[in-house]
Amino acid sequence: MNLIKINRDLGEGTFRLEEIFTGLKNAEILLRVFKTKEELDDVFSKTKVIVDMHSHYMHVSNDDATIVIGFDHLKNSDKEILYLDIVHELVHVKQQREGLDLYNKSYSYVDRPTEVEAYAIAVEEARRLGMKDSEIFDYLHVEWITPDEHKRLASSVGISL
Repeated sequence: MNLIKINRDLGEGTFRLEEIFTGLKNAEILLRVFKTKEELDDVFSKTKVIVDMHSHYMHVSNDDATIVIGFDHLKNSDKEILYLDIVHELVHVKQQREGLDLYNKSYSYVDRPTEVEAYAIAVEEARRLGMKDSEIFDYLHVEWITPDEHKRLASSVGISL
């Protein structure tokens, strides 16, 4: 984590992953997500990142696996949160490349297999960073889910409070 630098001095626009997250390609967790160095290199060479003034957090386009990062999120969020978010979104990039529907509406957000997998990887990495379960529980909260859904998501990824 200390070897990863986040470039917060960017305006709106389209960038390569390494222009924003320098050193991210060396994160051990990503080799587990993508299985081979070649696949990881391919992801880093082909994945576009859009910094967007109107987006709030991060998400991945279902069409082409472009990652969108909200301008304010990039500027103001804690480094650890941005790191966990980009790991989460790169799991979605892998899923999109495998042909999965990232936004399958037959599931609620917290029960969607693609979300559960992405959060589980982020939780694993948060634990490796030394975050406590209470901090991870807070990380899992997003404003578009209810308190009961928040608890369900936490339970699905091994966090119990």
